Amino acid sequence: MRCTRTKRNAFTLVELLVVIGIIALLISVLLPALNRARQAANLVDCQSRLRQMGQAMQVYVTTNKGLLPWGGIDHTEPWTDNTLPNDSNRESFWWWFFTLSEVMDRNTLGGDGLVHNLSPIFSDRDTVDHPPGQRFHNHYTCNPRVMYRADVADDAPSIFGTGSAIEPQDLQQRKITSIRRPSSVFVIWDAPQAANWTPASNSAYAYHAYGIAEAIDGWGWNTVSALCYDTPNTAFRVDRPIAPGTLRTSQAAQARLLQKRYNFDARDAFLPNGWLSHFRFRHMNNTRLAALCLDGHVETRAAGEVMVRDVFTNYR
Repeated sequence: MRCTRTKRNAFTLVELLVVIGIIALLISVLLPALNRARQAANLVDCQSRLRQMGQAMQVYVTTNKGLLPWGGIDHTEPWTDNTLPNDSNRESFWWWFFTLSEVMDRNTLGGDGLVHNLSPIFSDRDTVDHPPGQRFHNHYTCNPRVMYRADVADDAPSIFGTGSAIEPQDLQQRKITSIRRPSSVFVIWDAPQAANWTPASNSAYAYHAYGIAEAIDGWGWNTVSALCYDTPNTAFRVDRPIAPGTLRTSQAAQARLLQKRYNFDARDAFLPNGWLSHFRFRHMNNTRLAALCLDGHVETRAAGEVMVRDVFTNYR
């Protein structure tokens, strides 16, 4: 009787190790590319959200005789003019993103008169996670020179050594036609998340962006000086990076570096050297900022490349 043996084909240990090594090599090559693709997709998503905000703003301007939305209105002030869409007396402070959300969705307020249904376009995919149970999430800030804040300058005594007074831009909404460069002025952009800037009814440790970028250029927008809205002096430089936070113009030479140094989210809006920056280059691995210009298009800036001209509205 003749017996035949069946030859068994199998990988040797060396061959298995080679295959595993090749797979590991491919993964190491592909993962960075996949991460870049994901980051690029998140940036595109953010740009889309900003464009939607721009469209809502144009609707508001068209239906309000050319007036831009308020950056914020303090309902606790007796002189406040409550001319807001579907206003809520229970929200002590009404932010610009409440207004735009109302323009888009018309259901921002809950049954208790507080904001519970803020439009999801104000939530950016590259931001930090929030604790559960928050009434709303906002990851963007607005330019105080475009959307004014109606409030008393309560910080004036501690910052400028002067008595508290009504800020020059208060009690009047700005007209869109008063801005000379709508195609280049940033109106809304990515902002850092800080625990301090949540409404009192929210958790003290919930991350939100502060609604108005009041600390850009060292609170200079509160003063009638070279840093104010419309009357820069001869030393005014629009072609240099703008210093973030409460840093004064004396540090403008370091502004490019400072934009990178203060590019992070924090549990506290107050830092040892001043206020938390109002620029968050959170996209493309913390290197790019997305910003909506007043004419509705969106631009990106690398960390260190936000210039004075991107924020200041009027200069000759």
